[in-house]
Amino acid sequence: MSRKGLYRVGGLAAAASAMVICTSGVASASVAPTAVVADSACQALELTKIIDGHDHMFVDPTVDNSSCYYLIVNMNTGYSAFDTWSPAGDQPQPDGVYDGPGVTLSVEVIDEANGAYYFGPDN
Repeated sequence: MSRKGLYRVGGLAAAASAMVICTSGVASASVAPTAVVADSACQALELTKIIDGHDHMFVDPTVDNSSCYYLIVNMNTGYSAFDTWSPAGDQPQPDGVYDGPGVTLSVEVIDEANGAYYFGPDN
């Protein structure tokens, strides 16, 4: 094979590798899960996943031993974008809450039994 042919094959291999790397991030986590702890009875993980090229936020309750309330709050408006009492993981299904450009979300965990609450990091 000529040197020109090797360059073409190498270029095609590089392009194919770049495409595989780009498309493999479609369902991967864009931010590592972060613990959100209201108290020892109510805890969750805040996480985001890339879906269709944008972040989507999820709340994943990890401890539910009280009257736990889990929210995803739009920090731009102060309103809840999602809320639940359910201890099921990776909520809301299937695609979380859109957290693309211009949107700042945070998970909040509240223990309604004693009023303890805590916000996760803004994303």
